[in-house]
Amino acid sequence: MFSFAGINNLTLFYSEFRIKQIFMYIKDGLKQLLNEFDIEPNADPGLKLQTYLSLLEKWNSRVNLTASIAWSALEPLFREGIWASLKYPAAACRSHLDIGSGAGFPAIILHVFNMEMNLELVESRGKKGAFLETVAWELGLAGTRVHVKRLEDLLTVNEPGKKIWDCVSWKAIRLTSRDLLNLREHVNENTQFWMFHGKEAAAEDARTLNANFILTDKQPIPGQKDSFLSIYRPNCFT
Repeated sequence: MFSFAGINNLTLFYSEFRIKQIFMYIKDGLKQLLNEFDIEPNADPGLKLQTYLSLLEKWNSRVNLTASIAWSALEPLFREGIWASLKYPAAACRSHLDIGSGAGFPAIILHVFNMEMNLELVESRGKKGAFLETVAWELGLAGTRVHVKRLEDLLTVNEPGKKIWDCVSWKAIRLTSRDLLNLREHVNENTQFWMFHGKEAAAEDARTLNANFILTDKQPIPGQKDSFLSIYRPNCFT
């Protein structure tokens, strides 16, 4: 006997089955990427990244974390984070401030491979802040704190010279001149500024950036066209 309910149930079953197939493909892609970097997928960092991937898939349906959860879209983000983690000076950078954290790339991955880090994430949007807090909890990233506020507001409540970060990073945003100058009040002579950017520097005014910071390294990000990691130091100690 014909049944619309039966068709709807079959359609739902097929949709759920297809979603599971797609996510298994994505997880396999992550495992292959880990193997490419000689990282055992079943080791602690590999398992944490797989949990991170699962949380992205779960949350992205109700919070716009990434443009897509297709592996073709996520692979460059995971590759960038793992690549940067292998370059990260963990011994010198124990306290890290990440600005405009969004879905957590690349700061969460940096923390996964540097578990002694004290990471502060600044994200002004409440839903994304809740996601980041969930990720930190589920991955066991002790020493992580999420600030659901703008950078300007965070720096306002921290008296200059009292709160010092060893490393400051940002991606997919352009810092204002005011932000850059305020950040200089919360650094020491060894603080590194990690800027993930495209063809142009991720600052609204390049003159302010170049007048107050010294570029010490610039490297192309593997697998991404016209994408770079530039590392700066403040020049106020020279």
